[in-house]
Amino acid sequence: MAFFRDCSSVTGADLRIARQEQGESTRDPLDDSELAPNSANGSIPSQITRIAPKPPGNADPVPFFLFILVNATLFIRPAELVPALEAVPIYLILIIACLAISLPAVLEQMSPRRLVEQPISACVVGILIAVVLSHLAHADLLLARTEGFEFSKVALYYFLLIGVLDSPGRLRSFLTWLAIFIIILTGLALIHYHGIAEIPALKALERTDYDEKTGEQIIVLQLMSTGIYNDPNDLCLILVAGIMISAYQLSERRIGLDRLLWLAPIGMFTYALILTKSRGGFLALLGSFMVLFTTRFGWRRAIPLAVIVLPAMFLLSGGRQTRISADEDSAQSRILLWSDGFALLKQSPLTGIGANKYGDYLGNAAHNSFVHAYTELGILGGTFFLGAWYLPLWMLHRLGTCRAEILAPDLRGFRPFLMAMVAGYAIGILSLSRNYVVPTYMVVGLAVVFIRVAPVAPPEMIPRLSGRLVRRLIVVGIYFMIILSIFIKLTAKYVG
Repeated sequence: MAFFRDCSSVTGADLRIARQEQGESTRDPLDDSELAPNSANGSIPSQITRIAPKPPGNADPVPFFLFILVNATLFIRPAELVPALEAVPIYLILIIACLAISLPAVLEQMSPRRLVEQPISACVVGILIAVVLSHLAHADLLLARTEGFEFSKVALYYFLLIGVLDSPGRLRSFLTWLAIFIIILTGLALIHYHGIAEIPALKALERTDYDEKTGEQIIVLQLMSTGIYNDPNDLCLILVAGIMISAYQLSERRIGLDRLLWLAPIGMFTYALILTKSRGGFLALLGSFMVLFTTRFGWRRAIPLAVIVLPAMFLLSGGRQTRISADEDSAQSRILLWSDGFALLKQSPLTGIGANKYGDYLGNAAHNSFVHAYTELGILGGTFFLGAWYLPLWMLHRLGTCRAEILAPDLRGFRPFLMAMVAGYAIGILSLSRNYVVPTYMVVGLAVVFIRVAPVAPPEMIPRLSGRLVRRLIVVGIYFMIILSIFIKLTAKYVG
């Protein structure tokens, strides 16, 4: 299908026809109230093919209800707050029940047809295969079975998420529940941090630092929360996601003045992120705001916003969190770990040294999920992992160009915030190794759900798995390795 290069000259008649088929208003798409936030210049597609209506979601509320309970247990970890529940496998019971009732939907998402339609899901399956192959290549059948089984549980959560969230309504509801869970785990962390209540599972991390004025050694307390967020850096990643979800709700004019209530979570999450003292978290927030500004307002309006907001962020955070330099001891230790990881990759370039073996070789994780993936899973698994993050960002970007249009206004408005959320998490895991944990694939899964349930014109703008796409991922992987290698050579300070 051909498209005009100058998209601003198009009338949009075909777009109105496509919107009628979706049951949407046929008002002028160039009207400011309907204008996509990503289309700063008011441009629209030049030609629109007839859009097949999105299939309706499963009307049975039970799978969604169980999935919400699964996530409540995952985030809040009641067994850590109530010792009497420690012996009860709450999460396991709930996810098995949810899987049992949602099995047809999960199997549908894992079918070859769906994997072709959703190349991000194909990357997740590819990571699972790479985990098993990484140990089979070293003739370690036991680790191939155990590590494969452990990651299959993570992949199962991913397919459960994209199977259960099968409609725009369920996606919106899940985002609201997700924000509520983040509010609860943040609130618990702040209550303990300020001594309002003693929660043993939420003990703050004590880190040795120095006073910038006196040079004296001091102890810095870093905020942590429950379970999988019992680490300042991990907590930051979900706080950035919470800020983006809350900012989206705040931007929804259809909610009316009630949307102003979302200012409170934004303030809470920002305050908590400052208390984590995490530099990686600060960079993730910085990056997510830059992506949000550019995708929602365009470069011209993003630059003045950045000039106002970014200095304010540095001023509010200050101290350790804003001392960002490759010369810092913690930064150097990470860079040297990346260098050692690439050296290990040469031993087994295709399948890697084996999943969860990085620490066995080097005494520590890579503190970079992408380096970790390439080193442990080889070029094969590393490319799949990189693809699982590159593809959502690339696809969401494509849906914001003048050649495409998201026909549902509320989903169209959410695209910049979702893209910022994905970008923020991806930036955060550049200094963390989080290759095999549920939150990583929850963020990826939300992008997949959005791309699947959003009515898009033309549908060809959502790429399918093909030889051309595989070649693109290989090229992206090569560029990533080259850029990171150059960065390591320029910044690493080797001793001796």
